[in-house]
Amino acid sequence: MKKLALAVLVAWGAWHYAAPHLTMAAAMDYAHKNQDKPWAATLAYSVGWFYYQRANYPKAQEALSSFVNDFQAGPHTATGLVRLSEAAEENHDYAAARAALDRYLHDYPDDPDRNMAQQRRDMMSSR
Repeated sequence: MKKLALAVLVAWGAWHYAAPHLTMAAAMDYAHKNQDKPWAATLAYSVGWFYYQRANYPKAQEALSSFVNDFQAGPHTATGLVRLSEAAEENHDYAAARAALDRYLHDYPDDPDRNMAQQRRDMMSSR
């Protein structure tokens, strides 16, 4: 019983310490400070995707914009540009959405999602 109580106390203490310190903004800062690490691009992209999944489109647009600018040749950059365009469109920032799709279409001509991105870009021409 003492071991269980101790384990619960340690878990609560760890959560109590970590909750205010482990934020999405802190994760993004950490990724940007460690851009030379192989995991940094994935972490930065994940922060933007986290905000997007939570329908926090202003934060998603900010995080994804920062991601695609700082990790221009990363493993998630193509997807990040598409997600950035989606977040920007949700924010009614059509210029940013078009710019993200234009960059995607220019930089990733052989990407499998190119047709979908081209269709979205064509639909945005009227906005």
